[in-house]
Amino acid sequence: MPKDTRDLPVISIIGKQNVGKTTLIGLIIPYLKKKGYRVGTIKYNIPHFEMDYEGKDTYRHYEAGADIVSISSPEKLAIIKRLNQRPLSIQDIVNHAYSDVDIVLVEGYKKYRYPYIEIYNNCLPIGPTDRIYKNHIRIVSTLQTRSPIPTFNKIDLNNVIKFIELKIKQI
Repeated sequence: MPKDTRDLPVISIIGKQNVGKTTLIGLIIPYLKKKGYRVGTIKYNIPHFEMDYEGKDTYRHYEAGADIVSISSPEKLAIIKRLNQRPLSIQDIVNHAYSDVDIVLVEGYKKYRYPYIEIYNNCLPIGPTDRIYKNHIRIVSTLQTRSPIPTFNKIDLNNVIKFIELKIKQI
């Protein structure tokens, strides 16, 4: 029986383009897997991305008008679903397909207020926009900052993992 995904921890990794979001997720996943967690990821992308390509059977099915196309093997499953309504929220996606994981790491989707890790390549400016969120940490390339938000150097992966595990254990 699938578990209730409303309590599934979701951690967003946010930041500008090319600051290391994908790299960080690629480092976090093996740590969590080694500790026995099942990990799911969601990647926010630009509209009209293509996972399938011309010449493939699934592409032909989708172009013919199928609302849902899937391709599977004993090792993996991919599903392409036509969305004729508003874009799906993170929770919609989690509810639909993530009942068999322990945590979901999201790259992007910064408008949602899930616990998040914000990545910067340079020092952080301190100013009136520097709000404190209890579910927020920052990762920077240098620690020359006076941010009230917990801030870690990019090479300090242990504290990032502790933050994520705390969110998992709160459930």
